Amino acid sequence: MGAWIDTAFRGLDLRIFEIMHRWAVAAGENAGAEITSFLTHLMNFISFFAHDGLCMFALGVVLMLFRRTRRAGACVFLAVCCGGLITNITLKPLISRMRPYANMEHLGMQVREWWTYVGEARKAESIVGSFPSGHTTSATAAMVGLFLTTKKKYTWPVLLFPIFMGISRIYLMVHYTSDVLAGLVAGTLGAIGAFFLVKLFWHLLQKHENKRLCKFILSFDLIVFIRRLFKKDTASET
Repeated sequence: MGAWIDTAFRGLDLRIFEIMHRWAVAAGENAGAEITSFLTHLMNFISFFAHDGLCMFALGVVLMLFRRTRRAGACVFLAVCCGGLITNITLKPLISRMRPYANMEHLGMQVREWWTYVGEARKAESIVGSFPSGHTTSATAAMVGLFLTTKKKYTWPVLLFPIFMGISRIYLMVHYTSDVLAGLVAGTLGAIGAFFLVKLFWHLLQKHENKRLCKFILSFDLIVFIRRLFKKDTASET
């Protein structure tokens, strides 16, 4: 399957890699392990936020601490889980596509040399499991999940984040453009699935809101909790 994807998207993948390499050279990047351009540092910084989905999970947890954003947080958290199930658990092992810098039979040494230009980014990553991009899946799942559960007027800019994440992964030569496109699709599917699961779960919570646990999940708010603790401490002092 990986070989078929290599062949089907060869032209697109190579063309975008050429563009990214020009960006790196124009920004002043030099071949070698030491990063010399701000653009490469920026791409590594963007990429960091979706490493293993940890920051995306953290976003979901933080949002769940507040009553007004709890539903959005639950959707973000579950969307990242669903995206990981699609990408990391299912597609990556099934397809086993090699990373661009390691796939000598596909685009060859040229891409490996370009990879060296951006500091041989993320050397510890496995050379297999390139398709789809896990970083892009995670970022897309979280942001689409957030978008679906909040007012669109204010949150549509979050949809730019998965695009920047995908660009960073291609720029760093650790994913093909086709990997990133697949990650956008996988993340979106994960978010849509999470949205409906959370909608069902919230319906059940509201149906049984008279029960203590359901009431707690629906009404708990960290700010209110802290205020109450502060008032108790103040009252005890006086």
